[in-house]
Amino acid sequence: MNIPPDDGAPLDPNLALKKPGSKLPLIIIALAVVGVGGFFVYSSMKKQDERKKHALLMEQFQAAEKDDLGKFWSCVLGPNVDPAVFPDNLALSARITGQFGSDPKNYPVKVREECTPKAIDAKHKVEALAAPTEYQAPLKKYGDALKDMATAFDAWTKIAPQQVQDMEMGKKVDSAGAAWHGYAGGKPDNDVIAWDLFLHCAVPTVDTMKDGQVLVEYLFKQCKDPAYVSKINDQCGKMLLDPPGAPSKNMIPTIKKLGADDRDLSAFSDCMRKGRKGKRRDDLADVGKAWVSWLEAGREVRKIGKEALKE
Repeated sequence: MNIPPDDGAPLDPNLALKKPGSKLPLIIIALAVVGVGGFFVYSSMKKQDERKKHALLMEQFQAAEKDDLGKFWSCVLGPNVDPAVFPDNLALSARITGQFGSDPKNYPVKVREECTPKAIDAKHKVEALAAPTEYQAPLKKYGDALKDMATAFDAWTKIAPQQVQDMEMGKKVDSAGAAWHGYAGGKPDNDVIAWDLFLHCAVPTVDTMKDGQVLVEYLFKQCKDPAYVSKINDQCGKMLLDPPGAPSKNMIPTIKKLGADDRDLSAFSDCMRKGRKGKRRDDLADVGKAWVSWLEAGREVRKIGKEALKE
């Protein structure tokens, strides 16, 4: 019996796999390919499912913004006004002030009773969305901003009646001032008395002024002082609406000196208008802050969705 010599080489453990005609390596390779392919298919399907969740969330979020929240903004700003187009909160305040000025007696009631409940409805709609985890923080911020906005608007409607009074005082500048400047003798009516008392409150030294030019120059200087602007709006302006008595003892001599020059009417109008604008802007400060937070939260939500859905 011939036994092959032992040359010291180790036996190959995969010898069986190398037998001619063996199909085992091909089977293993095929299984590996199938496994890798299955993994990629699974991964792709999972990714598609995630995209569907993001797409659904963004669709529902946009619907809530357009429909539910759209009703709120249309109520506050008027139809077809995009609240996101305002360059800053001052521009937003100007729009609200314009809406208020068009119907000062009814607009605050409308905001409180009709508009702000729609903001709360939109808040609940957004909070009810089934959102992936990464959306939860900005959606909460979004809802909180809507709540803050509703609260701020409700607070504003409580102080808005004072603004109505300010507007009435502004209108009285023209009518009462014109009556005073046009006074030709006889018993003065309420407008003449009202302007005389207002004028002496706003310019205590008016009787000593030699002509209208001096008065106009005085107003030009004083109306740069916020404290003075507040005084003539908050204190003196009330005399235009409800004159508290008889005219000043020097009314007739003062009219003779200043009556022919009515430039003080436009000076007072500008001065008081400046004060009213400042007050309204401050009154809407909390609304502006909530509006900024709402914009920022909305951008965060859309940014997450954009990243998740990009190819």
